[in-house]
This record gives sequence, structure tokens and C-alpha cells, in this order.
Amino acid sequence: MISSKSRLLLDFKNYLLTEKGCSDLTLSAYLTDVNQYLLYCKDKNIEIKISDESNIENFLNELSIEGINARSISRKLTSIKNLYEFLYREKIIDKDPTENVLPPKLSKKLPDYLTVEEVTSILNCIKVDSPYDSRDKAILETIYGAGLRVSELINLKLESVFYEECYIKVLGKRMKERMIPLNRVALKSIEEYLKKYRGFFAKDKSEFLFLSRRGKKLTRMDIWNILRKRAKEAGIKKELHPHILRHSFATHLIEGGADLRSVQEMLGHSSIITTEIYTHVNKKQLSKIYDTFHPRS
Repeated sequence: MISSKSRLLLDFKNYLLTEKGCSDLTLSAYLTDVNQYLLYCKDKNIEIKISDESNIENFLNELSIEGINARSISRKLTSIKNLYEFLYREKIIDKDPTENVLPPKLSKKLPDYLTVEEVTSILNCIKVDSPYDSRDKAILETIYGAGLRVSELINLKLESVFYEECYIKVLGKRMKERMIPLNRVALKSIEEYLKKYRGFFAKDKSEFLFLSRRGKKLTRMDIWNILRKRAKEAGIKKELHPHILRHSFATHLIEGGADLRSVQEMLGHSSIITTEIYTHVNKKQLSKIYDTFHPRS
């Protein structure tokens, strides 16, 4: 029988140290990933020792829907594989459910993003004359305006928005808080939604900023459906996912001349290597940057 979560993590940590000889950095990453998986199992009422291949694949699929890249998902699978290897060696389970679970294919394909015109078309297409229109416009303006992950968006609270300072406070990965600038257009959309329409959704008291029609916190799938609906209304035919607005935010900032470190901080990336993927600026922009900054130009 598996002991408490804290005991399991402690035993697993000792296994990684003594049997695997993991470095501090690897150890921290593995424990963070496994803790995330354990929380997922708890949320889905899945018993760790009887979790099967489909449960693990569903967990990885949810990460993909959220926009987590293939490399990070592959690492999380490695962490989970180590967990089940430990449980198998300790005879807590008699079969490793990760044995046939394959990591996602790593691709060098650049992230999909929308042009400035396409984003503008989607946002301008939403007429704010109903509760759903006002809420959806505020949601999409906020994701694009601050480059948020979907999980960060749905966890925004009423107290997260600082109107005078034009900032929002976001709780990112590993519970790290960061303050992100937010443009006046997005802030105005939020204010209008709060003033006129949030009461329509708020069946009970809720601390969350954006609510479902039942007055609950929105889900990742809710945001996906909102984006697809509004993009269809705007005539955008691309295959969309909520993370595409985050990619667009970063791409447009860098194409506009923003420095990589500032974009890294706004996105909440722990490593600038992750942010560098957004440097796929077009040749015209590269030429402009070269002409501006190269001493021989």
C-alpha cells in the first residue's frame, strides 16, 4: 500500500539520490514533475498503484492542450517513468504502466502564431453588447495583452488587476508570481466586463476574475472553445489553440524590437533558451535591426 503523498515523495527523492545519483537540478525537476502528476491523479480520483497507460497518456495530453512544449512533456514523462520504476522495484506495483507510453516527437518547428492583423480581426469582431461577448473579449485581450498561459488566465483573481499601474499579477509555474504590464485596451475591456456583466455569471461569491455561465472558474477547454468560436466569426481559418495568442504576443514584441530578456521576464521563462524560439523575425525586420545597430551599416 502506498503511504502518504509526502512520504512517497520523500522515498522517491531518496531513491533518486542513492540509486540514480541525480544532480540537485535534475532532482528538483523530477520531484516537481511527479508532484504535478500526483496532483492530477488526486483531482481525477486515480489511485497511483492502479493507474494505467491511458491515465498517463491523458495527463500528457492535457499538458499538450495547455500549450506545454514537446520537450517539457518528454521530460515529465521521464520523471513519471522514474516514479513507476521506483514503485516497481519496491514491489508496490507488479507492472509498470509507462512501459509502452512514448514521448512526443521533438520538433524544431517554430510555434504557430497569428499576424497582428489576424489578432486585431478576432478582437475587433467581438461586439461587447452581451455578457458573453464582453467576457470573451476581455479574456482574449488579456491573454494576448500579457502573453499568459491558459492556466495563468483561468486562475486570475479579482485582486490580480492593478488598473492605475497598468499591471496584472500572475501566478506562474512552480507558484512563481510575476507582474506583467497590460495595455489600456485590455484593462478597459476587463473594467467593462466587471462593471456591466460579471454579475450575470457570479451565481455565488467567487474570487476568480473570469467565470463560466455556472459561475465557476473557467477550464482550459472553455478558453479553447472561446478562441475557436471568435476566430471563426472573424473568418480566421487557421488551426488554433489558446497558446497561439501567447506565441503571437512574444513574436510581435520581438518583431517590434523588444529585447529578449524583457520578453523572457514577461513570459515567465526560467531559461532564455526557451524564449529564443520567438526570434523568428522576418528578413525585413532583420535588415532593419542590422541597419540600425551594426557599426558598419
